[in-house]
Amino acid sequence: MSLLEIHDLSVAYGDLYAVRGVSFAVEEGAVFVLLGANGAGKTSILRAISGLVAARGGRIALDGRDLAGLVPNQVARAGIAHVPEGRRVFPTLTVDDNLSVSFLKERSKDTLGAALDAVYQLFPRLAERRKQLGGTLSGGEQQMLAIGRGLMNFPKLLMLDEPSLGLSPVLSELVFERLTAIRQLGTTILLVEQNATCLDLATGGIILANGRVALAGDRTRLEDSEFVRRAYLGV
Repeated sequence: MSLLEIHDLSVAYGDLYAVRGVSFAVEEGAVFVLLGANGAGKTSILRAISGLVAARGGRIALDGRDLAGLVPNQVARAGIAHVPEGRRVFPTLTVDDNLSVSFLKERSKDTLGAALDAVYQLFPRLAERRKQLGGTLSGGEQQMLAIGRGLMNFPKLLMLDEPSLGLSPVLSELVFERLTAIRQLGTTILLVEQNATCLDLATGGIILANGRVALAGDRTRLEDSEFVRRAYLGV
């Protein structure tokens, strides 16, 4: 059984469909990517999984459990963490406090202190700034903080919406490197990106166009596709 199963998912805002009949499965331990241009439906899929928007049709299941009707806090407690586009850190809270308010004790085998230490081991730069206000961090540091905040939920599935957006190539590479480390620690990752360099860490994924699946496959198939070469790699 796959960790996450999406079957025939549709998402609409009023009469406008953002996602139509999308299906895919994410295996435990995978880094599964959703690639596509702006407006392709990537963010809407994450929002539907998180319970932020109601699906117009289809099924979403985690570990075989149907998530229909669950509100966002219930989805988080079921084992899904969502790191949204734009970071959305609490600007007037310290790094320590940004992380602490996201700690889900019922999902943790560790104390709050141990959970904080684990995040700071992954992101040493945050440890250096743990008493600094979130709003004073650089864009890259805020992205690290947003990812660390998601990890404080101890998720089975970590969903990230364009974590490289607005970052320099060097910082993007650092973020992707840390995602590889997170996967090695046992967390499954669902990654939304426009940046096709994320395929370097992916095990598989789909390419979305106009709310539908244009291509699905493992990393090699996606990298070798004419669609990716033309639309994302410029060759």
